Amino acid sequence: MADGVPLTLTGGAYQAKSVNANAQACENLYMEAIPPETNPPTPTAHYCRPGQTLVGSPVLSGAGGAGPGRGLFTASSGQLFVVINDTVYYVDPTWRFFVLGNIVAGTTPTSMADNGETAGNSIVLVDGTTTGYQINMTTFAFAPIVDGTGLFTGADVAAYLQTFFIFNTVPNTQSFIITQPDSVTFNALDIAAKSSYPDNIEFIGIRQREVWLMGAVAATEPWYLSGALDFPFEAIPSVYVNYGVAGKYCTTFADDALFWVSRNTQGKGIIVKSEGYQAKRISTHAIENEIQGYPTIADAVASVYQIEGHTFVVWSFPSGDTTWVYDLATKQWFKSTFTDANGIPHRDNVLFYQQAYGSTVGLDWQTGNLYLIDPNNFTDNGGPIVFRRGFPHVLRSLDRISHWNLTVNIECGTILDPTAETPMLNMRYSDDAGHTWSEPRQEPMGNVGEYLTTPQFNQLGMTRDRVYELFWSAPMKTALLGAYLDAEEADS
Repeated sequence: MADGVPLTLTGGAYQAKSVNANAQACENLYMEAIPPETNPPTPTAHYCRPGQTLVGSPVLSGAGGAGPGRGLFTASSGQLFVVINDTVYYVDPTWRFFVLGNIVAGTTPTSMADNGETAGNSIVLVDGTTTGYQINMTTFAFAPIVDGTGLFTGADVAAYLQTFFIFNTVPNTQSFIITQPDSVTFNALDIAAKSSYPDNIEFIGIRQREVWLMGAVAATEPWYLSGALDFPFEAIPSVYVNYGVAGKYCTTFADDALFWVSRNTQGKGIIVKSEGYQAKRISTHAIENEIQGYPTIADAVASVYQIEGHTFVVWSFPSGDTTWVYDLATKQWFKSTFTDANGIPHRDNVLFYQQAYGSTVGLDWQTGNLYLIDPNNFTDNGGPIVFRRGFPHVLRSLDRISHWNLTVNIECGTILDPTAETPMLNMRYSDDAGHTWSEPRQEPMGNVGEYLTTPQFNQLGMTRDRVYELFWSAPMKTALLGAYLDAEEADS
């Protein structure tokens, strides 16, 4: 092995079922490929995920107390609505919270939709109970949905397509119901059922003017708006997607596709996206192995946000205390973690994302705080974000290799506060293929303006198979480009 061998990072998180195969952690860092025609020093850069800047809460607005964040919705009018515990709020462009009404207290996600794209003026809200609610987008009047036909018995999910609100039914069945056009009223004939497989409808996805009835066990059935007089939707003939959903809230829409944690008669836990009328696998074996080890994946919650040209599809697994993020731009994955006061990582504290008032915002699942998803903030509401990246195995036919030094190619000197402590880059390594790790070593990342700082770790010993890992936490802009290793085959 020659001196100065580059250690490049060309993928995202991949900690294989056996760490001997791969042990590459990637936490709170997303990859961006650098166009090769620009002759970059490395093929990729890893950037810090956006931080979270507090912009509003019921407490700050004097409109209520902290509580579990259950729903975040931007209406077609541009107005923002939030559900925290048992209270529904309107949030104005200055991020003030105003109480609209109350629902049954709980922690399960809510679902909202509105008909403002056409002639309607209503938002509907369902929470998995036998009651639903509607909000007038002009007057903000809040009231339960009243249905004299007896069709509406509550729902887990509300959707909207071309003048019709669409709901699954509670308790769960194979049926779904629709409203009359541009209203929250029902007709006795406004009900139909999926029939391709006898499983209940868990989720209703809207994709390219189609309604996807997503089953609890094994099937997704796309329907289209036919305009028939007796019932305006019909199943698309001979179309059947052999994947249902693993939970009620694990599906979201991004770009032109639905994304969900799947389930079918063979098993569960593969993450897929719609491609035509097929379900295309996007998860890796490493991610599938991990999530299938969680106590349950039925409580997974999906959301999506876009920032700086990257569309991130986010799955939070409460029972697994983990958040996985898929980057549509690079088709790579990373973990998004929240670090508590004891330095222990947990799932991201943001559960729902929306675009509102020209900003990307996120709702805290524990407190109901509303955060700006801020690329210029490198903390989570003032708390540390730990950025972590593992490298590929360094080995050569399992011969012993002397490691002289590791030089890290990382942006430094960008800390803004000249009175702050010098930020430090931490490095640890494993000499047993990723099973156990050394104590971390530290090197400075430069004070204000010290852009040429180059962290270097020396006298790294001898090994047959080594994995390096870097991590840091500092309120500063950084970009990890890779590293260079000076090493040579040892005399034996």
